Amino acid sequence: MKTVTESIYSGANVIVPLADVQHIEKWDKHTIPGIMVITKHTRWDCGHDVWANGIWISEPEATEFRSAWCRYRSELEADTLMDLAPDATKAA
Repeated sequence: MKTVTESIYSGANVIVPLADVQHIEKWDKHTIPGIMVITKHTRWDCGHDVWANGIWISEPEATEFRSAWCRYRSELEADTLMDLAPDATKAA
C-alpha cells in the first residue's frame, strides 16, 4: 500500500493539496522569482496566453514547495520507481 508522509503542503502563504498538482512551471513573466503550480483545477486562458487560476508561489517558499512535492511524488511512486543501485550479484 502506498503511503505518504504529507499530502497537503501548508506553507507561509499557501496551502496546496499535493494530489491536485499536475505540474510546476518556473515562471519568468514576473519580476519576482517563483513558480506557477498547475493543478487539476487550473485552466489555460487562450485570450491572455496564461494559466487562468494557477497558484503563484514566490521564493523562498517556492523551493520549500518543490521539495515537499518531490518528496510526496517519490513516496507515492516508490513501488514503481526503478532501482538504479548497482546489483552486487551482477558484479561478481
